[in-house]
Amino acid sequence: MVRVGVRLSCYNSASCRSKKLYHKVLAIDMINPFLQSPRAVKMLEAIVNVVFPRSCVSCGLSRKNGGDYLCRLCRDDIFVIGDPLCNTCGIPADIDYDYPAEGFECGWCRKCGFRFDRARSLGLYDSVLKELIHFYKYRSQPGAIDELEPLLRDYFATCREEYQGYSVTSVPLHVKKLKERGFDQSFVLAHKTAEILDLPLLVRPLARIRETFPQARKNRTERFQNVRGAFEVVSPKTVCDKKILLVDDVFTTGSTVNEVARVLKKARAGSVQVFTLARA
Repeated sequence: MVRVGVRLSCYNSASCRSKKLYHKVLAIDMINPFLQSPRAVKMLEAIVNVVFPRSCVSCGLSRKNGGDYLCRLCRDDIFVIGDPLCNTCGIPADIDYDYPAEGFECGWCRKCGFRFDRARSLGLYDSVLKELIHFYKYRSQPGAIDELEPLLRDYFATCREEYQGYSVTSVPLHVKKLKERGFDQSFVLAHKTAEILDLPLLVRPLARIRETFPQARKNRTERFQNVRGAFEVVSPKTVCDKKILLVDDVFTTGSTVNEVARVLKKARAGSVQVFTLARA
């Protein structure tokens, strides 16, 4: 009754004379407590999706029989990377090699090598997966990671033992980028990965201490130079003598995860393995 009285006095004031506005404000007062329940929020989202159905973020068509973000055909079209692949960086072998030997390394790994011990990716960074990652990353849609959870669970089911004894962490965003984006896409992915593998999650043992230029239009050499000195281990005791599973969204040249692996090993971390959603 007190709140209604306040709203009525507002309605009678010079600053709020619209009867429609009053009823809208009163309705919001009634809805707010309802929205405090997670179950209620999911119920409301379901109703909104029925009334205003969201199209597939990849093809733009109906999501009927699909998930919350992709239609069934687009979800089935995601190319999951499997053997044969480079034993170190995880690039699919059939891109550059016709008949790779077991345990082979690609030309780049044989020539230069990386500071991490091994890298693997869920799928190729093209078509559907690329569109979904862009939607997830640049349109502030952390819930989109749930669309990939079944694929992540299937992927890790085949190699779960390889990550036992590891602790999971993510490539950190610079604080400025974090404020712009509103969430850390790699940390959300790391959290989901730790949950699926039932591994401990290390929260912020690293920091991005220098803002870097966008990598998109840089060549391989420029990318490695761009991220040099951009990261720092802020909690050395957290990573010392631990095996680390480092998680990021996309592996292109490997320059970013390579630099993070370098500073982790400088802080006396043990083995550093990398996992990304996509391989470009």
